[in-house]
Parts: sequence; C-alpha cells; structure tokens
Amino acid sequence: MRARFSGGPFFHDSEMNRRKKTKTLVLGLGNELYGDDGVGIHVVRQIKQKIGANSTSLKDKNPIDFLECSLSGLALLDVIAGYDSLIIIDTIKSADPKPGNIRLLDGTQLRHIPGPSPHYVSVPQTIEIGRKLGLKVPSRIQVIAVEAKTMYNLGEGLTQEMKKAIPRIIQELQILLKKFQKP
Repeated sequence: MRARFSGGPFFHDSEMNRRKKTKTLVLGLGNELYGDDGVGIHVVRQIKQKIGANSTSLKDKNPIDFLECSLSGLALLDVIAGYDSLIIIDTIKSADPKPGNIRLLDGTQLRHIPGPSPHYVSVPQTIEIGRKLGLKVPSRIQVIAVEAKTMYNLGEGLTQEMKKAIPRIIQELQILLKKFQKP
C-alpha cells in the first residue's frame, strides 16, 4: 500500500497525474438579448446538457470546463486565468456576412487593436495584461468565429440560419477538443 500525503515528496500516483494535466476552458461568449450574438452561449448550453451537470471530462483525459459568458474586456481575465488552453465560441461581423459561416482562428490571428471605446480591452490585450501581471493565462487559444448578420438588434432568440449552424459549430468544437487533448 502506498502512502497518501497531500504535500511533500510523496504523492499517490493518481494525484501526481492530476497535477500534470492541462486545463482547457471552452468559453461561449455573447449576449442572448442581441439575437445571434448569443450563439456561443447556446452552443455551450447544448454541450453541457449533453454531457450532464458535470462539465469536466473523464479522469483519463485533461479537464475541460464549459462556461457561458456575457463578459468582455478585462472582466474576462478573472474567467480565463488558471487555464492552459482556451477555445472561444463567438460571433463576428463581416462586410458580406453569411450567417452561420464558421471561421477557425488561431490565437495568433486575433487582432490586437482595441474595441470601439478606450474602456474596452480586446481578448489579446487581456491575455497580454494577464501575462504582465504574472497570472497563468492560456498559451493555446482557438476561436470558433461564427458570422452573424444581426448581432446588434435587440431581441431574444437565434435566427433560423444560426440555429441550423449549431450542429456544425459543435462538430468543429469536438474536433478542436480532440486536438487539445493530445499532449
């Protein structure tokens, strides 16, 4: 029988393995009050329903947390701190939007320009600030960016185009999660 200590040089094997695992956060961003802007929240909500109340993966794999979030800017720092990897599901606006069209963006492809106000801080700026503060922030970032036509019109509910896109978004997310689970 092995000794089980919570500190010092003696750890039970499963405790040691748990300490080596990387943590991933799947963050569904958006605002449900602005129609299609809430798609990230809807996707995360559906996944949480599929996997049940326990949003952490099986013990043989790295932990994955799923979170619905309507925060932005520096407020996100509290949410993402402590994670090794981050997958964001959010809407984007393009010149000629095709609602439900998915673009996968690597964290390096995110623009470092601030938002429409000096009070808004972008995701890359938030990560950079976290690093400068010495916080553990995700080093691996992917964004599932979903084109939306109406993201500024007040009104609850997703458009039909966006509802039809949810299975494809979930499929892309599953592919990314498999990649993130590999060492």
